[in-house]
Amino acid sequence: MSSKRPSGTPAPRIHLTTLGCAKNLVDSERILARLASAGALVGASVEDADILIVNTCGFIDSAKQESVHAILDAVRAKTEGSPKRVLVMGCLAQRYAAQLRSEIPEVDGVFGLSEQNAVIAACSLTPVREDGRLLLTPPHTAYLRISDGCDNRCSYCTIPMIRGPLHSRPSEEILAEAEDLASHGVRELVVIGQDTTSYGADRPGEIPIHHLLHRISQIDGPRWIRLLYAHPAHFSDELIDAYATIPTLCPYVDLPLQHASDAVLRRMGRRTTRTECLDRIERLRRRVPRITIRTTFIVGFPGETRRDFGELLQFVRTVRFDHVGVFAYSQEEETPAAELPHQVPLRIRRRRRRRLMLLQQRIAYRNAAALIGQLVDVLIDGPAGHPNQWIGRTAAQAPDVDPVTLVTGSDLYPGQFVRARVTRSDGYDTHAVSLQGDRPGSS
Repeated sequence: MSSKRPSGTPAPRIHLTTLGCAKNLVDSERILARLASAGALVGASVEDADILIVNTCGFIDSAKQESVHAILDAVRAKTEGSPKRVLVMGCLAQRYAAQLRSEIPEVDGVFGLSEQNAVIAACSLTPVREDGRLLLTPPHTAYLRISDGCDNRCSYCTIPMIRGPLHSRPSEEILAEAEDLASHGVRELVVIGQDTTSYGADRPGEIPIHHLLHRISQIDGPRWIRLLYAHPAHFSDELIDAYATIPTLCPYVDLPLQHASDAVLRRMGRRTTRTECLDRIERLRRRVPRITIRTTFIVGFPGETRRDFGELLQFVRTVRFDHVGVFAYSQEEETPAAELPHQVPLRIRRRRRRRLMLLQQRIAYRNAAALIGQLVDVLIDGPAGHPNQWIGRTAAQAPDVDPVTLVTGSDLYPGQFVRARVTRSDGYDTHAVSLQGDRPGSS
């Protein structure tokens, strides 16, 4: 690969820190590929790097705090060690560029989401065209981003003001990227976007999400396709049919419901009701009996009463989700929800979060124990730190957000699918013994 840096100058050594969601991770993978094409040495340690880049998250208050701490750590490393520059990019930089420049003047550059060329130039390199991605995931798993931005405008959410309205990528571009990832050995494609079920709604004539999944499933190589970030208001019968008919589409639904009280859902602007959510879940379970359902909830939303919260608890007891994430409401400036009356005190938000998490913990532990004795297919991610023990995931476990399956077996390797028997559960995680595996290149 030819260098694009000025002749005679040493290649800058770059360390990049990524915070936030998988969409941010894809942004990091893209800019790392472009930096490498431009002549940089990417993947340096903090101690050895010339330039530190922090790709920030700015979604909720806790994420903003984490991003600020990472920036301050980078500035400290520059002051005390060899790094000469600190560059900040990503969602926090997009939303709070002026404040970051003012309050952390030691930062050498702050860049929004559309300023990758400027980031590369700030590294003393000549920007080059987009050149694929340098995967930061295990090489057998990759995220496939099909869209950016969002049109839903939920009253609590900052995404539209950070990433703008829904922007679906052309399907042919997505399929070409999926083909390229498959040709490099990716066996699990994780389809992501701010709202994947709205894919194509902004592009007249574009195929909808269920057709896109069918097209992706025709690509040789990937054994699993996993769909994340599905909005319940846009989850169509055709998409349910896709789950029932596409063999490589994991029977796993990521369906962020956010609440179960109709009053709260209305104030959130979720465009759905408790009854509609239950109906979709029941239809999914009828059509795909072994479907795994993951969801997220926000507790302590403005005006949430004890009765509203009680409805949510009963909903979770009734549905018995496989995986649940719970967030205490974060009052984000410039959002409609921030101006609503009856803001719930932080201590109550936190208490309700703990209570819902404890309820789901009991459900999750029982779900894990119920798997003992079952045969499962497991994708091996990497060694677990003990002889002959490996970290893996079943089709019911998405990367980074769900529990794992620890597999005991010899001659295993990352990217391998093995047949295993579950022998015990350990809280959320399960343990299994490998019975057989495929060899490199097998389907």
